[in-house]
Amino acid sequence: MSIKSLIKGAALGAGAVILFAGLALAQTPPAPAAPSTAPAPQATTPAKPESAMDRREMHRKMRDECRDKMRDMKGEERRDGMRKCMSEARADRGHEGRGQHRAKMKEVREACRAELKDQRFTEDERRKAMQDCAVKKDPSLAKMFACRDEAEAKKLERGSREMRSFMRECNTRR
Repeated sequence: MSIKSLIKGAALGAGAVILFAGLALAQTPPAPAAPSTAPAPQATTPAKPESAMDRREMHRKMRDECRDKMRDMKGEERRDGMRKCMSEARADRGHEGRGQHRAKMKEVREACRAELKDQRFTEDERRKAMQDCAVKKDPSLAKMFACRDEAEAKKLERGSREMRSFMRECNTRR
């Protein structure tokens, strides 16, 4: 065995030891679970908030009315007719669809960008200024941001099921 082989082996061994030692030191113990403030799950499904039931009933009535109008149609013609009838019914009742909401949010962002365009900010300052501007233009965002801050204070992880259910509940109660 040559000296060159010994040095290579020692270097590889030292590198492996350093790698595994770093990995071992980088492991942190899991954070203690936050005490749950939610009541224990019940055997039966809890009732939905009254407003959700009202929306369901309203949607069911709209669907039944459209279905009555489309009785004599079949296939694609019926499907297209139902789609058109339901979208008209939602528009008549003042329902803002997802696409309209996205378009509205896009307009808010563009207006805020135009306002903040000439100012020099760091990345964090610009993000905060954009949020403040959007909150001024759309009060529903203020509610959402307040709920998000509340969820983060409760240490709920973004994207988790608990966070989503908390945000839904918080946005409807305010």
